[in-house]
Amino acid sequence: MKATFLKYTLLAGMLVAGFSCTKLDETFYDRGTDDNFLKTEDELNAFSNGAYAKLRGYRDSYWKMNEVTTDETTVPSRGADWNEGGLWRVLISHEFPITHQYINDMWNFIYRDGVNPVNAILQKLEGSSVVLPTKDQIIAQMKVLRAFHYYLAMDAFGNIPIVTSFEQTEPPKNTPRAEAFTFIEKEIKANINALPATLDTRNYGKVTKGMAFMLLAKLYVNAEVYTGTQRWADCIRMCDSVSKMGYQLEADYFANFSTRNENSKENIFVVPYDAINAKGMMLHYLTLHYNNRYTYGLPSSPWNGWCTLKAFYEAYNDSDKRKTMFLVGQQYAQDGTPLKTEQGAPLIFSTTIGDLANATQTEGVRIVKYEIEKNTPYSDQNNDLVIFRYADALMLKAECLLRTGQAATALALVNQVRARNFETASPITALTLDTLLAERGREFIWEGCRRQDLIRFGKWNGTWQFHPADQDFRKLFPIPQAQLDANPNLVQNGGYK
Repeated sequence: MKATFLKYTLLAGMLVAGFSCTKLDETFYDRGTDDNFLKTEDELNAFSNGAYAKLRGYRDSYWKMNEVTTDETTVPSRGADWNEGGLWRVLISHEFPITHQYINDMWNFIYRDGVNPVNAILQKLEGSSVVLPTKDQIIAQMKVLRAFHYYLAMDAFGNIPIVTSFEQTEPPKNTPRAEAFTFIEKEIKANINALPATLDTRNYGKVTKGMAFMLLAKLYVNAEVYTGTQRWADCIRMCDSVSKMGYQLEADYFANFSTRNENSKENIFVVPYDAINAKGMMLHYLTLHYNNRYTYGLPSSPWNGWCTLKAFYEAYNDSDKRKTMFLVGQQYAQDGTPLKTEQGAPLIFSTTIGDLANATQTEGVRIVKYEIEKNTPYSDQNNDLVIFRYADALMLKAECLLRTGQAATALALVNQVRARNFETASPITALTLDTLLAERGREFIWEGCRRQDLIRFGKWNGTWQFHPADQDFRKLFPIPQAQLDANPNLVQNGGYK
């Protein structure tokens, strides 16, 4: 149950509210002292949970930017809706201006909402003389959580500032990407033994050994991109370590994304949400048409935006159960009445998108991978957002095996993950990097890893609908102009002006 995690959400939010700084030279005052706080396990958990509560910003920052910049998801302008001066359209074309609002939002999530609160919590915990059984474990969790945020920063921006003290006042300089990689790797390895290993409700949504092994696997599979040196064997070792933790593939693929997906035995690291106390899970509102509110009994109209590109949708076999996550064709109310657009035309979702700058209300395949709870009074949902799951450990191992000449073993792992999605066996018979990338796309759509996969497989700068071939420097996002203005010690990534 996610209730254990959410128990302290409100208190935690108040405790870390003062840590959301944007300048390193600001002064902050927290109310807790060694004399009146951190005296119990509950208080210790409440204090550290503040950093986890901030992870709810992951969906609207890093996750978003790793979806709508790829060949699986786009956001057409539909009249005035989703236009915003072309902010969405330049994401799929990779014409990122250094002033782009959403790139700056991603930076702020990582540093203001991620690194800074963790550094503040660590300062308090490491400076406290209070002795509690789980204190060292929570310190280790905070350090690996900070490493996770730096992994996101390194993946997105390359050469990044690294700050490990909440008291640092001097604006930091960029750390070269390879050095950032080494810092992240060492930070995880130095703390992994102190992390909890049990898969129970106390550790739900928190940093665990399984999460740390997956984070290392992600580092190592992308090591050649990050450092120029391949680490395939190390990735295999980490994936094997994940397998030993006891995670299992769910028989039903969609159990991992249900409104009660806290029961999944496959999910390794998630961001817990709650429709009342931990809001923000509104993926269905991003994609559904306004009048789909009558399909699901929603309390208000969705926003009619995000959709899947035709080629990506058609890459699924019709017998693939995963294809049921997409909405195409005529849409209906719950009573079976055919729905119409606001202009009175039949509400029929097409697979095509003609003009990205001037799409119709019904163009584009819609995505409902996460179960939608029907007839709820809340716009927010109770699904927890999946960051890491066991299927990815198996698929990453398969990739590394394939890259090191062990194609037969790799093929067996891919088909193991794939098999649950077909009533009749439909195995892949030969595995290449291209077929593996395609299967990763079908398996992990809307899980925030497509951009990373396209870069690693050498496809990021290629062509797809609405994306002409572009230059190599676009593999990194620009450091936002707002951050350069605030910190003169930062240096912009090459190619951006």
